Amino acid sequence: MQPNIPIVGNYPKLGSTFPVAESLPSHKKTHSIVKSSNALPFGKIPILEVDGLNLHQSLAIARYLTRNTDLAGKTDLEQCQVDAIVDTLDDFMSCFPWAEKKQDVKDQMFKELLTCDAPHLLQDLDTYLGEKEWFIGNSVTWADFYWEICSTTLLVFKPDLLDIHPRLVTL
Repeated sequence: MQPNIPIVGNYPKLGSTFPVAESLPSHKKTHSIVKSSNALPFGKIPILEVDGLNLHQSLAIARYLTRNTDLAGKTDLEQCQVDAIVDTLDDFMSCFPWAEKKQDVKDQMFKELLTCDAPHLLQDLDTYLGEKEWFIGNSVTWADFYWEICSTTLLVFKPDLLDIHPRLVTL
């Protein structure tokens, strides 16, 4: 039997990947209830409630949800490789000034990251992938799902970003 695991918050990283709860509550309604009850660890979403304990941080939640599945990697070494790819992607995505209020500063920083830094990351990822079908091992892991989320986000801001990396597009 699955534990009672309701997801609260906008959870793009793995929310659509796992059939964790039969029906998820309305985000806005639940968020206001949870926020007013001071139940948010560090005042942030997403949270995942497991057997009465509120877990926070999206990557920690993703690791928790995949830990006992092949999506985390089939061996300890594969799990470390999955974590390394996810952390590499998260390090890069965290460089973006998502909360910058000055639009001109934000635009300049995005342009620099997408034109100067992203090509190096993409080349490294392409090399790491090589001729394999998946980043790690011989089956899909949550690193592949996380890449899908990150690449989709990046392509919104620079649609031609992956033009010279077709293997990363088909991953």
